[in-house]
Amino acid sequence: MNRIRPLLLVCMTVLIGTGTMLAQETRFFIPKEIKEAYEANTRSMTGAPGDEYWQNTVDYDIDVAFDPATRGLDGSETVTYYNNSPDDLGTLVIRLYYDVFREGNSRRMAVTPEDINDGVNISRLVVNGQEYDLANQQLVNRTATNLLVRLQEPLASGESINLEIDWESKVSLTNRRTGTYDSTSFFVAYWYPQISVYDDVFGWDVMDYHFASEFYNNLANFDVRITAPEAFTIWATGLLQNAEEVLPDTQYERYQNALAADEETVNIIRAEDLNSGYANKGTTWHFTADEVSDFAFATSDHYLWDAATQEVEDRDVLIESVFPIDQAGNFPDLTQTQRKIMRHFSEDIPGVPYPYEAFTTFIGLFGGGMEFPMMANNAGPGLGVTIHEMFHTYFPMYVRVNERRFAHMDEGWAAYIDNLVEQRFFEEDPGFIIDMYKGSVQGTMGSYSDLPLITSTEYMADNYGYASYSLPAFFYSILHHYLGDERFLEAYQAYINRWAKKSPTPYDFIYTFEDVTGEDLSWLWSPWFFEYGYADVNIQGVDDGVVTVTNKGTRPVPLIFAMTYEDGTDATVEVKADVWKDQESYSMEIPRADELAELSVNGSIVDFTTLNNFYPPLSDRYKDYDLPEGMAGTYTVSGFNIKCEIEMEDGLYKMMIPAAGYEAYLMPESNTKFVSVDGSSEASFDIADDGTVSGMTVQAFGYTLPATKDK
Repeated sequence: MNRIRPLLLVCMTVLIGTGTMLAQETRFFIPKEIKEAYEANTRSMTGAPGDEYWQNTVDYDIDVAFDPATRGLDGSETVTYYNNSPDDLGTLVIRLYYDVFREGNSRRMAVTPEDINDGVNISRLVVNGQEYDLANQQLVNRTATNLLVRLQEPLASGESINLEIDWESKVSLTNRRTGTYDSTSFFVAYWYPQISVYDDVFGWDVMDYHFASEFYNNLANFDVRITAPEAFTIWATGLLQNAEEVLPDTQYERYQNALAADEETVNIIRAEDLNSGYANKGTTWHFTADEVSDFAFATSDHYLWDAATQEVEDRDVLIESVFPIDQAGNFPDLTQTQRKIMRHFSEDIPGVPYPYEAFTTFIGLFGGGMEFPMMANNAGPGLGVTIHEMFHTYFPMYVRVNERRFAHMDEGWAAYIDNLVEQRFFEEDPGFIIDMYKGSVQGTMGSYSDLPLITSTEYMADNYGYASYSLPAFFYSILHHYLGDERFLEAYQAYINRWAKKSPTPYDFIYTFEDVTGEDLSWLWSPWFFEYGYADVNIQGVDDGVVTVTNKGTRPVPLIFAMTYEDGTDATVEVKADVWKDQESYSMEIPRADELAELSVNGSIVDFTTLNNFYPPLSDRYKDYDLPEGMAGTYTVSGFNIKCEIEMEDGLYKMMIPAAGYEAYLMPESNTKFVSVDGSSEASFDIADDGTVSGMTVQAFGYTLPATKDK
């Protein structure tokens, strides 16, 4: 029998079918890299991985000695790289992240001058038993933060390759995601020579690391031994394998108790231990972690260590909190807070069980937080940051998002879910949060910096925060509000489970949500992901108890009608964003219309022209107050190198914080106190003895900040 002809027919059928699907997608743009993945059947237009999906994996076996006195890392690693792709690879790309500190390399932030050095010093490179001459640029080429290794024999599809690398580098004084917290406390990340990602969409990831972008890593297994002086305790990705060898008997017993402590927090290292000259029994700490995307560790000689476990399905997850002894009073509940967060992540939102065996929050970053597999490097003790960084376990760790190109796929979700979980399970407010993002989106929406969400993160600079956090979080809130809890969570869980330990693109997210909901959602995807535009609704009129709203924008948003009545009571009516699928005008009968005092539509939601969203006009509400002269001007916020601008626009005061992309109109509550129209901020003005405005106090972003008016 001629087997060639039937095989050709099958191949043609597959290709014709895939081509037909691609030809039918006329709703929005698909770039050629994504089209080629569909044609190769590595991805499917249902949003699930295709039958031919593949990903390369890595095994790391690492020994490293860390000298806190010099911040020196002296490491040796054996790496096995598995080529599961259909391609033969003639080159390997090795990332040397600490080369960001190498003299002459590009950096998008200032660093401590002492950190400028020669980068990573590789003393030995062996490939499949053959030692490479590091000076031979025909075989080894160092460029920016990548090391390109030309293989003397290509790595064939389905085969693996072994590398041995010896290297030295220094942990930075600069505290940016990783680095030095104090003279004897360090969070160490991006520290080992790491094989870059070769995937089915872009091939090798050769993007330079310059601090602005984050990461995209292989699925890997780690077996790591870290040596440090006996006074230094080490916490790391994975689980400690030799606790009995390194911990003193008392701390070992407490550690074992913590592994069984499903409710009580166990204080493993206590203040009295440190004050009594604490020293560990051993100096080499052994950790393993399977099927994770990276490995980080932290160490200090004066940190307290709390731990407990949280039950997830039928297993116990170890939860740890480590923080400086002089901040002990700030973190008495941190471990229990993490337990609560993990429980709600696993059971409620997103409702996918936490997938790993441990999680450690280390307090060491100078502001904000940074995520790593099973770890976070946080400033503290903010609840929002704690939730945010733990959620990153799902994106980009469990679902291995390419943050370098699609940061909104992890930071946007983390920004949205941390706000939602905090509101629903810590503030016990079961509502949606579509009204949370006005302050952070309003100032940029509709500007040159307001790029469609599909735009690759590599092209973001000053608008990185807006495009990666605020804007996508606002979009996800609209999507959730429209679908409702049940349908949203069904689709979201399917997306996470389909792409667990794999690497989706935005199209995989889009098609999964359509596949699971059975609905064409292009009326949302197209304007928000693929087109320039803005949201802009306005009150066309109020007549005979009916308010009519028109849509002048291109990006659909829900409608929130807020009514205040003459007796001081309030009422709210919400309408989902699909109201704009096939109409540009919407009318609503006003409840208790004959008692209405004030009405707004989307006063708390992002809107391009806010002032036409209120009835009667906002300027009328200023007439009841005797406002002081001279409130407009520039104010310097104490303790922060930022400016706050107050200006009069269309008869109203407007507050702007350019560094945060924030702007909001202000409504008076007294002659000197104002609240933003969305309720997200307040400004109270200080009056000097001569009656002039000397400064103000701003409440925004969870902070109360004094500010002095510039002369």
